[in-house]
Amino acid sequence: MRIILNEIKKIWNLKLLLVAFIISGLFYTIFMSNFIVFFKNGHSITEEIEYAMEISKRYGTEITDEEFSDFMSERQSLISEAEEYIDKFPIFSEVGIYNFEDYERIHEKDDQTEREYEAIWTLLGEKGNYVRFKIQALDSIEERYDGYPEYVLDRGLNSEDTPKRELARLREIKEKEEYLNIMDAYSFENTISYSIYLGILTILITLVLVSPLVVNDRSGNIHLLQYSSKNGRRILLQQFISIIISAFTITTLMVLIFGAIYTTNGTFVFWNNGLTSFLNVAVDFFWFDLTYGQYIIYYILLLYILSISSAMIAFVISRFSQNLIALIMKLIPVFSVFCLISFNVFFKTFSNVNFFYRLTGLPWLEPIVCLFVLIIGLTSSVYILRREKKVDLI
Repeated sequence: MRIILNEIKKIWNLKLLLVAFIISGLFYTIFMSNFIVFFKNGHSITEEIEYAMEISKRYGTEITDEEFSDFMSERQSLISEAEEYIDKFPIFSEVGIYNFEDYERIHEKDDQTEREYEAIWTLLGEKGNYVRFKIQALDSIEERYDGYPEYVLDRGLNSEDTPKRELARLREIKEKEEYLNIMDAYSFENTISYSIYLGILTILITLVLVSPLVVNDRSGNIHLLQYSSKNGRRILLQQFISIIISAFTITTLMVLIFGAIYTTNGTFVFWNNGLTSFLNVAVDFFWFDLTYGQYIIYYILLLYILSISSAMIAFVISRFSQNLIALIMKLIPVFSVFCLISFNVFFKTFSNVNFFYRLTGLPWLEPIVCLFVLIIGLTSSVYILRREKKVDLI
């Protein structure tokens, strides 16, 4: 155990930690910060996200017809608010707008005058408290609520091209009314994008930290001294264990740190809400009644598998690399492959639009792919460990 701890200390040295910290900071700034800073970016997306969150806070994980009608009554209040602005600002009367119906008539014109355009944007801008965008957001939510059974469920159920397993799932969704779950599409897509980049970053940091352990000993022929010691060739197994422990620790830290950052955008209000939802137009459906919280937990489990798998592959490659430069050149294509796997696994996992389902027509392949990669890493590592016991050092 003492030797394993010493090997772990080699992995977690200050120079490598500094490199990992710089890479993580740059990667987050370039690729991930946008999903926090610009999450609610633009109208009426901002209003739709906020309304979805408000619906969940007010009614829970699902909504009934009565509750939806109660919520949509807010539209009339917004129209009244809009008409207060119309009475308040003279520009509306100048262009013949005296109520909200007049406003909509001018809004739909193709050849608006400059003053009409200015009046229209009064209710669309901060001056009018974005009230027109709020109404637009409510109209969009209502359209999805009314249209999901027909345009998603019935269209799929009545199509001759729909596979049998999809038909069975669509019938289940319709019978159980799973589409009444409250899950905002923009929040879900934002989570997907953030999680994909987090997966890629976690694998990158894992490779950066664990890869040099074996190759540094071999580049200086230190392994020859290690093999001639009392501990002998067991050192390679101990280094392997150290790498696996470190990969697990790295993944845990990355999830905790960047997960904590992500909680600041407020999407965790949907934690117990099902992803198959009339609001979640990002996908047609998921293969089971999967909640947002379960989705994140499954994501973390799959990320652990891929991260540990990448560490195993790095261990094998390090054994056959004479120096750090040679190792880096070999790890570049490995990292590229893991990026591709991560994207396809984490892109709308367990849904009917995931890459692996579209490619094969078979659901549930995402965890199978991850486990397959893990088996490859583990099998090759075990082979190397057994081979090392017999290899000639001369």
